[in-house]
Amino acid sequence: MNKLSHKSLLILGIMLCQYSLAEDRLTPVSVAKVEIAPIYDEIPLTGSVTARRIARISPRVEGFLSQMLADEGDEVETGKTLAQLDSVLAEIGLSTVQARVAEALAELDEARRQRDEAKELLHKKHISPTSFEARQAEVSIKSAVLSRLRSELEQQREIFDRHLVSAPFSGVISKKEVEIGQWVETSTTLFELIEISVLRIDVPVPQVYFDEIEVGTAVSIKFDAFPEHAYDANVSIKIPSASASTRTFPVRIEMQNPGSAIAPGMSARVRFRLESSGQAKLVERDALIRKPDGGVSLWKITEVNGITRAKSIEIKAGRTLRDKVEVISNELQIDDIIVIRGNEILQEGQKVRIVRADNLKP
Repeated sequence: MNKLSHKSLLILGIMLCQYSLAEDRLTPVSVAKVEIAPIYDEIPLTGSVTARRIARISPRVEGFLSQMLADEGDEVETGKTLAQLDSVLAEIGLSTVQARVAEALAELDEARRQRDEAKELLHKKHISPTSFEARQAEVSIKSAVLSRLRSELEQQREIFDRHLVSAPFSGVISKKEVEIGQWVETSTTLFELIEISVLRIDVPVPQVYFDEIEVGTAVSIKFDAFPEHAYDANVSIKIPSASASTRTFPVRIEMQNPGSAIAPGMSARVRFRLESSGQAKLVERDALIRKPDGGVSLWKITEVNGITRAKSIEIKAGRTLRDKVEVISNELQIDDIIVIRGNEILQEGQKVRIVRADNLKP
């Protein structure tokens, strides 16, 4: 009997030691503060990416294509030469007028020299005033001829330049419709050019939401091709013309396209952020513990006599704002510290060790 009692006492002592060690073991948790922030109503809709500008580029004169300097998929800058038409005759015409301008300039210089000589002779009364006036008139005639030829030269330069086809804005060549050697007219499309530095997202908005959205309304955009990244922008245009079949109104958003990663034709998920509906206490969604009976709780960090413990608090979950949830609880205050990871295995009053703090001030 004594042996049994000693054995029982030994087992009890081992159990008490194990309990004591378990009590001293600190459970690692990640935490964050309760925040207060404006809460917004959000309308999630889908849209499509379109180009802000699309140009079907045609030549300004007709002729044979002698060079193609761009191809499908090329990114081009404003003013880059994309193609050239055969310009031999234009070059000849330009050279001819340039020579005539040089000749007219020389004749004008000679007429001015003779006028200046006649002025000296008139001063010495070696010629009549009529002779001097004739020299003066000759200068005026030569000057007028030079002005006319210079205008002809500008015209020939313009004719020559029109044999070059240039990009009207920066973008990407999406289509090339012709090849070298083809005869093209001013109605022939050579290239299709799409602007990609700035894109549009067109969103059909149901009529029940149309009045709530204004030009300037903030939006958050995610593209199905890049679901991990959200882009912020604002509504640019509201078009008060509904589709008769769907009863939706087009709303347009313009946004920069850094790195040209987004392309026309992609689908977009757009969240319209409406006016703030007041301040709310917010916690990260991962902090919530949902129970089988429908109740919701979270773990609050408390510290007493230097010991950090977890305390369970029953709350009511309100509205959701992206990865944050509104919490309604008088027991939870702003800047309270709550557990957001490691909360699945906690027990009331359990000692914890903070291994990560997401929004705590250092």
